[in-house]
Amino acid sequence: MNKNIKTILLGLTFLILTVSCSNDWLDEQSSTQLSASEQFESVDGFKDALMGVYLGLTEPELYAKDMNWNLVDVLSQQYSTFSFSADYAGIQLFNYETANAVDQIEGLWSHAYNVIANINIALEMMETNRDVLTDIDYAIIKGELLGLRAYVHFDIMRLFATGNLEDRPSLLSEKTIPYVTQFSKNITAQLSYSETLALMEEDLETALELLNEDPIYATNKPADYYDDVNRTGFYDQREQRMNYYAVKALQARVFQWEGKQTEAAIAAEVVIANAFTSLINSATYPVSTDKIFYQEVLFALDIDNFTDLVNDLLVAEGDGSNYNALYYTTNFTDDTFETSNLNIGIVDVRYNTLMETQSQGVVNTKLIQGGSASDSYNQMPLIKLPEMYYIAAEAYAKEGTSAQLGNAIDYLNLVRTSRGIIEVIPDTATQEEVMLEIKKEYKKEFLSEGQLFFYYKRTGETEIFGLSDSVILDDAVYVLPFPDVELEFGSVQ
Repeated sequence: MNKNIKTILLGLTFLILTVSCSNDWLDEQSSTQLSASEQFESVDGFKDALMGVYLGLTEPELYAKDMNWNLVDVLSQQYSTFSFSADYAGIQLFNYETANAVDQIEGLWSHAYNVIANINIALEMMETNRDVLTDIDYAIIKGELLGLRAYVHFDIMRLFATGNLEDRPSLLSEKTIPYVTQFSKNITAQLSYSETLALMEEDLETALELLNEDPIYATNKPADYYDDVNRTGFYDQREQRMNYYAVKALQARVFQWEGKQTEAAIAAEVVIANAFTSLINSATYPVSTDKIFYQEVLFALDIDNFTDLVNDLLVAEGDGSNYNALYYTTNFTDDTFETSNLNIGIVDVRYNTLMETQSQGVVNTKLIQGGSASDSYNQMPLIKLPEMYYIAAEAYAKEGTSAQLGNAIDYLNLVRTSRGIIEVIPDTATQEEVMLEIKKEYKKEFLSEGQLFFYYKRTGETEIFGLSDSVILDDAVYVLPFPDVELEFGSVQ
């Protein structure tokens, strides 16, 4: 996919620079519609538009930086304390009113809804110009677009809406982010949390139905089934696209966020049992050259010039003048990886190979770009297989019976063993102990991937290692404020 993106999209004019609901883009709609009409005259135009959506996701304000290893991971309090001169000091202090924080939050919001607007244009034009698409092209492209629309909305929801729904179901009646399904002059009104989640679930269900045509999923198809539509290799490298199993994994995430543990486990186990991925064996896997464990990636983005973004920030060398450097304290690292237990910490490949001690602190080298290209070069993982094991384990653990706890322990031990951990979680572990082990795994597994903050928020975590007891982890901390432009011109309340 990366070759296709870089060769066909340099001149793409489809992307529009807008925000989701403000009036800034209303006067531009007629010219946008004209260019869209020209863009979608052929199947190649639709393919270009889809790739344009993926490129939009790779902006620094989104998944090349802020939606994972920068802003969102800063919120999870992983990194060493910034100086007040650091760009993201306000975010780390949960002070969302600093000038930098306001700009960073607005940039994330506006770029996300810009991508959603582009998705909606493409979806609408697919129906208008249905005759230029084969049935296979229509199904796969539309399935990817719907999956991506749900994915982006979900992450915006996880930042700008309340969490811990499982313990606070009354929140489902409150209004949440706008779920935008049309490109229109009309402002999208906020709906209740439950209504918004229903729209998201509908997008995911429809995407799964369409992606029955996904080459990575399709069964009982003739050997030449994709020959005509895939002559250029457009549907290759499905792990770098919103494929069938990525959508199914996202469905598991959404169900878990809602507190629908049984449904989440069912979706997660479909992925575990059937996806194209498998857990690594740390004893034989080339971890030193593939630090994101590409074999486990369900969905990743190819980030152009990723080196320029990560290699200057994920460092702890030098004289300390790089105020924006992202690194960990030794205490945090030792606590996270349980290094005092030689059968857990030291043997864990996530510690002994991915973590590196430098002059100022400890860095995670997972995303550091080396000099040689590989499958994982320039890749930012967004969904990986181990998360499905954690989702299933949590669902079973919350059932609380001896048999279900055993299932949860088995899932966790499979991941731990794949990472080189020798000590297994015993069969006698209690529900509380199993839930603690799940939290430990989130802390170890998702460094630099932006999932730990969402875990804390979803579970209503009230204590985070290294955070002062004076900081109260409530909705004022966990819920980012809507951007000012949205409050002034949009429909949020």
